[in-house]
Amino acid sequence: MHGGQKLRRVYAKHRAVQYGKRMDKRRRNKERRIMWAFLFLIFGAGVLYGKKLPLLYLPKSEYKKIIEFAALENQKAREKEEEGVFKIEYADDSERYLAVSTVTGKIPDYVEPTPVIESVNVREILQERFGELETLTFQHFLSNYYIEDVSTKATEDLFNPTKLLGIDLTMEKKEEPQILIFHTHGSEGYADSRSKMTEDTVIGMGEILAAALREKYGYNVIHETTVFDRKADGTDDRNNAYNNALPVVTSILNQYPSIEVVIDLHRDSGEARTSVINGVKTAKVMLFNGLCRTKDGPISYYSNENLTGNLAFSLHMQITGNELYPGLMHRIYLKSYRYNMHLKEKYLLVELGTHKNTVAEAKAAMEPLAEVLAAVLSGGQ
Repeated sequence: MHGGQKLRRVYAKHRAVQYGKRMDKRRRNKERRIMWAFLFLIFGAGVLYGKKLPLLYLPKSEYKKIIEFAALENQKAREKEEEGVFKIEYADDSERYLAVSTVTGKIPDYVEPTPVIESVNVREILQERFGELETLTFQHFLSNYYIEDVSTKATEDLFNPTKLLGIDLTMEKKEEPQILIFHTHGSEGYADSRSKMTEDTVIGMGEILAAALREKYGYNVIHETTVFDRKADGTDDRNNAYNNALPVVTSILNQYPSIEVVIDLHRDSGEARTSVINGVKTAKVMLFNGLCRTKDGPISYYSNENLTGNLAFSLHMQITGNELYPGLMHRIYLKSYRYNMHLKEKYLLVELGTHKNTVAEAKAAMEPLAEVLAAVLSGGQ
């Protein structure tokens, strides 16, 4: 046999081997498809006819209704002390496990579960930390919860913890609007904010906060998205921002007298302030209070009958935030002017991170902040 024939035979064998491999691969793929089809057929039959299901890995996005119904059925099974409980593990969230028992009957329409709002007793927390509040010194209290700007001077009569913690800040839910979110400095963005992308600014963060309060906690929220620190031609108007915002916010409050909570959401300057919340790098939240006084005394042309309520609201938020999400809250900043906080007792001026924080870090703080606010307003109920 000459060399050419040998070469052709070797090549023919090679082609035969490759063809065999391709056929094996196709056969294996076909077998896998049949196997998965069979498993999902079993799953569907189990849902419809009450058969016991094997361990399956289910993506939440596709099987949310089934999983929620299974959870309800599992609760019934536990109450009846039934055997044969098994688990479903979410494929896209490996750390979460959901135990379910036999699934029977028709799958109902999905209903978002009502969140459990944790009760936080702010008075007990302060007493555990400092002892009896009557013996807590003014300076000790101030240094633990506040940062005092050089432009103002905190006084002992304003910062009486017993008085501030004694104010009832709960709010009964109604169908009418109860919370207003707006942004005096709506143009403020973050280190990686994209140009002309509103969702990367504090307005975008406000929309996330509003959505969480609406969808998760059932509040009727108005989100005002006017940019008050820019003129119509886009040039800076930061010095007039509070004056620009005042008539608009006042008009909304007059139109909706049911609104009890006002949130002016900002972004601070300076070095990035972050914490790790639930394993996620998160921008810190700094609350801000205007005292209507310089270091020399009250400012005569500013008055705020809601000042004590403002201070009580920020203190309750601060203590509750520290309790629910340690590391989320930066100390409350005190400054001299009024900052439109006279409009409501439950008025929050929020500094969400700084210009050196990222958009993702700012977004990560919104759901925790919504939970903190819901806890304060509900009293944990």
